[in-house]
Amino acid sequence: MNQSSVSIFRSVVLTLAMFAALTVALENINAQTSSKEKQTVAIPTVEQGNKNIRVLNGMPESQLIPTMKFITVSLGVACTYCHVMKEGQMDTAADDKETKRIARKMMKMVMQANAKTFHGEPQISCYTCHQGKAIPQGAPSFPVALKLMPPPGAPPLPSPNATPPLPTADEVLDKYTNAIGGPAAIEKIKSAVIHGSVANASGSTGTFEADQIAPDKGYDIMTTQRGTRVRVLNRQKGWEKTAFGVNELAGQQLQDAKLSLALYGNLNLKDQFTKFEVAGTDKIDNHDVYVVKTTRPDQKRERLYFDSESGLLLRRVTEMNSKVGVIPEATDFDDYREVEGVKLPGTIRLSAIDTQNPISTRKIEKIEFNTSIDNSKFDKPQG
Repeated sequence: MNQSSVSIFRSVVLTLAMFAALTVALENINAQTSSKEKQTVAIPTVEQGNKNIRVLNGMPESQLIPTMKFITVSLGVACTYCHVMKEGQMDTAADDKETKRIARKMMKMVMQANAKTFHGEPQISCYTCHQGKAIPQGAPSFPVALKLMPPPGAPPLPSPNATPPLPTADEVLDKYTNAIGGPAAIEKIKSAVIHGSVANASGSTGTFEADQIAPDKGYDIMTTQRGTRVRVLNRQKGWEKTAFGVNELAGQQLQDAKLSLALYGNLNLKDQFTKFEVAGTDKIDNHDVYVVKTTRPDQKRERLYFDSESGLLLRRVTEMNSKVGVIPEATDFDDYREVEGVKLPGTIRLSAIDTQNPISTRKIEKIEFNTSIDNSKFDKPQG
């Protein structure tokens, strides 16, 4: 090998060595970045933020309060049925009451039954047995409903009339999109400012303002006699500020908050789910509806109820799997109104499993599209 060939060979080897070193360095950087991202999106669990958690370990912190509310509704009791009050404050960590110790055993029973009998699916819950009673009813009550068998030789019962074939999920969703204005009109909407009033079943009333920039920036402020709550979404992050401070929104909390934005939740249904299926028909008030079962990317299930005649979305029911059962939440839409060629509901009613405030109703008074919105609104609120 001559001197020129040796020089070329050495250059090639040096270049390959440098490339290999650069590749290793980039892999290390990517690994560190991936690790940091995982740490950033880590969802806190209940035992990390609360004392004396013994049964619900591993459950997301965001599910604790909905789970407690689900238990109170299932048993028809208040929080103080299991928890004690000390110096005017609820001591949730205290084990003073026998009812709390029994509740732990019952939750274990439900979790074990679902794990062993229903392959981990939350098919049974506290409500399955209690049905709104602190002490579940173990036998039928009197009088027992009379159901007579047909006498021997009686003619067979008439077969039900054949039901018309159901539309496909795509047909239902396309009809909805056209009913609210069509793809071209929806595409023109880049921002919205919505003002209105809010009335809660608990008796409090107030006002709200919802500012949104498509597709995933939102600022929602609601003020009632009980104070002010600010909820902010900025792409993949979110926060909620109340009198108790600022708390980050994570996991399903973040996705649920995003769905509350009209520009995303009401205008872009197809972008929100990984699976659609028309499950059947139902009736809401005097409206015949198609029921569409859906699955979100976070695996949370929803049922969408579309008016079979107008195509408009009348109800949306979400289901959250918890360790003690499936916790539903329903949102009803009414009074659709057209603004710049696009229809949005003027009345939105949220029904939750919450004995303190089971229903909250928002009335929209003003909608402005494509107005300028200060981007600083979407910064994290100060504590």
